[in-house]
Amino acid sequence: MKFFAIIRLALALFLAMAGQSFAAEYSLHEGTLSCGSSVVLEQVPPTFSLVKDSTGAGVFLRLSLPESPLGRIAGLRRFTSCHRDSPFWMSPATGSNHADIKLATQWLLAETGTNECVMLVTLIADPLCFNLSGDTNGLKLTGETADPAVRSAGGVAIFVSMGNDPYQMVETGARAVMAKLRTGKLRRDKPTPDFVNDFGWCTWDAFYKKVSPEKIRAGLESFKAGQIEPRFLILDDGWQDYRKIPTGEEQLVSLSPNQEQFSGDLRPTVRMAKDEFKIRTLLVWHAFLGYWGGVNGTALPDYDVRNQERSFGRGMLKIQPNCNTHWWGHTVGVVPPDRIGQFYEDYHRRLAAQGVDGVKVDSQSMIESVAHGLGGRVALTRAYRTALEKSAAKHFDGRLINCMANAMETYYASPRSTLMRTSDDFYPKKPASHGKHVYCNAQVGLWFGEFMQPDWDMFQSAHTMGSFHASARAVSGGPVYVSDAPDTHDFALLRKLVLSDGTVLRADNVGRPTRDCLFADVTREPVLLKVFNHNRDCAVLGIFNANYHYAEAERTTISGDVSPSDAPDLRGKQFVGFAHQSNRLWQCRRMDREPLKLAEGEWEVVSFAPVEHGMAVLGLADKLNSTGAIISKHWAKDGSCTIELRDGGKFLAWCATPPSSISCNAKRLEFIHDAASGRLEASVPPKGAGKLTLRWQMRLLDLYKEQMPTP
Repeated sequence: MKFFAIIRLALALFLAMAGQSFAAEYSLHEGTLSCGSSVVLEQVPPTFSLVKDSTGAGVFLRLSLPESPLGRIAGLRRFTSCHRDSPFWMSPATGSNHADIKLATQWLLAETGTNECVMLVTLIADPLCFNLSGDTNGLKLTGETADPAVRSAGGVAIFVSMGNDPYQMVETGARAVMAKLRTGKLRRDKPTPDFVNDFGWCTWDAFYKKVSPEKIRAGLESFKAGQIEPRFLILDDGWQDYRKIPTGEEQLVSLSPNQEQFSGDLRPTVRMAKDEFKIRTLLVWHAFLGYWGGVNGTALPDYDVRNQERSFGRGMLKIQPNCNTHWWGHTVGVVPPDRIGQFYEDYHRRLAAQGVDGVKVDSQSMIESVAHGLGGRVALTRAYRTALEKSAAKHFDGRLINCMANAMETYYASPRSTLMRTSDDFYPKKPASHGKHVYCNAQVGLWFGEFMQPDWDMFQSAHTMGSFHASARAVSGGPVYVSDAPDTHDFALLRKLVLSDGTVLRADNVGRPTRDCLFADVTREPVLLKVFNHNRDCAVLGIFNANYHYAEAERTTISGDVSPSDAPDLRGKQFVGFAHQSNRLWQCRRMDREPLKLAEGEWEVVSFAPVEHGMAVLGLADKLNSTGAIISKHWAKDGSCTIELRDGGKFLAWCATPPSSISCNAKRLEFIHDAASGRLEASVPPKGAGKLTLRWQMRLLDLYKEQMPTP
C-alpha cells in the first residue's frame, strides 16, 4: 500500500509541475462552502445544497426558494463583474466589498486575500432566471419568471469555482455550465458567419431612419472613390413598413419594405449594392418582436397577435423604474410562441427572395417584458430563439447578429448562432462614452465570450475618436464595420484595417482584459486598459487610456507597461515587440515589461512575435494588427524562410543577421536592415489574386538554435 501511495504522490507532483492539478473536492458544511482546504463562501443558508459538477471545474448550488441570501465571499479583496444596467445591455462593475455588487449581476470574479480567484455565475433554472446582488450583509440570489402565473420552488441557481488562473477558470467553467444546462453550445463549437472576415458598412449613424436606395448608393460611391470598399452591408432601421398606433407605439404593418423609401421592394437596392459595388453579403435589421412596438395584429391577422402591456420584473424596475414606458410606448403587439416560427419563416423567406443574405435582430431582451400570460421569460425566449435560429439557418445560412440581447437566456440558449453585440451603441456625440464602450466589450467578453463571439459595434472612421475605436476593433476578434456618412471617411485609418481584397485581419480569439487591469475600473482609475488577443503564435495587445474628464485641467496621463506575459498561452522565451503608434521595435523575454504612457483618449497597439532561428516576423507594419497578416512561416535546411502573407504592404521583421536576399513570387525585393536594432523592412507589392509567398534566403543562420542578443 505504501508503494502505491508513493506512486500516487509522485504522479501528483509531476502533474503539478507540468501546470496541471487534480480537481479539488468542494464541500458544503454548516454554512461554509470549501474547495479542498480553502474557504470559498461563508454564512451560506441551509436553503442551499451542493450539486456536483461532472466536469470537475467547480460546483453548482441548488436553491430551494426563488430567492435567498447566499452568504459572503471569504476574504474578499476586490471583484469585477458584469451586470444589466438596462433591459438590453450589461456593464462592468468593480469594487472591494459586497455592497458594491450591483443589482442583476450575471457574472462575478473575485480576488481574495490569499490571491485566489472565486467565480460566481448565475444560471437559468427553468422557469427561473437567477441574478446576483450584494449589500452590507453579503450576497443575494433572486430568481424571476416575469409571469406571476408561473411559479417555482427554486432550482440549480449558481455555479461556483475557485482557482488562480481566471482565464482557465472561465474556459473550464463555461464548459461545465453548458454541460449542466444543455441549452446551447460554446462559441468554439458553433460556426462563425462568413461575413465577419469582411469589412462592412452599416447605414445607422450615417442616415438613421432616413435611409433610402439613393443614400445607400451615395455611401457606396463614396467608399469606392477612396478605394476602400465594404464587402458586407447592414441596412439598419428605416426600411420596414411600420405605423404609429393611437397610443404612440410603432408597429410592423407589412412583411414588405415601406413604399415611401423603398417602393415596397428591396431587390433593386440589393442588385445595385452587389452588382455595382462588390457587396458580398447584405443584411437587414428587424426587431425580435417585429418592430419596436411589435406587430400590428389588424394589419397582419395571420399570426394571432395579442397586445401586451409591458411589465418588466421587479429587478429591472429597481434598476430603471420607468423601463415599462421609457422605450417606444407601453403596448407591444406580440406574436404568441406557437405562431412565431411561422412569422419568422414568412418574413425571412420573403427577404431571401429579394436577395437579402442575413439579419441583424434587435431589441431582443424586450421579450421578458411581455412574458406574462405566455409562460414566463425563459419559455417565451426559448420559443422565439428556437424559431429565429431555425429560420436564419434555413434562409440565411446562419447569418445572424443578435443585438440588445444581453440577458443570459441569449448567451446560454443559442445553439445555432454565434454573433452578439456586447455593448451599448457607439455614440458619436457622447465624448464620455468611448472609453466605456471599449472597456465594456472587453470585460463582457471575458466570460460571455465563451458562449458568443462579441461584436463591438460600428464606429465612424473620421470621428475624433475614430482611431481609438479602430485600434479596439483590430484586437477584438470580432467583425469590423463602420457607419460613415458619405464623404466623411478617414481612408488612411481604414487602410490600417482593411486588406486589398476587402477582408480584415481578425485576431484568433476574443479580445479580453489583461490580468493587471482585470479588477480595475479603467474608466475612472489611473490604470491603462489592456486588451489581449492572439494571431497563431503571436500576440497583439490594444492599450487604451479609457479615462474621460470634461475639464481639460483634470485630464491625466497614465503610465503603465506591456509584456509578452500579458497574453496567456503565448509560447516562447524570447520575443520582439512592435508598437504601432511609435513605430518602435524592442527585444524582450517573457517576463520583461516595457513602459509606456498614454494621455486621455490615446491608444497604442503592441504586437509580440516569438524569436525563432534568429528571426521574429512582425507581419505588415502598416496594419494595426500586423501579425494577423501572417498565414504561415516555414524554415528550410537550405537557409531560407518562406512566409505567406495575407496581402502586400510594409513587411517588418527582426533578425539577428541580415538576409542575403528577399524575393516575392520569384521577384527580387529591395530591403533595409538596421544592424543596431535588427529591424528588417521590405515593401511587398499588392497581392492581387491568389496567395502571396515571401521567400527569405538567410545567410549564416543556425536553423536549429535560437539566437538573440542579450537585451
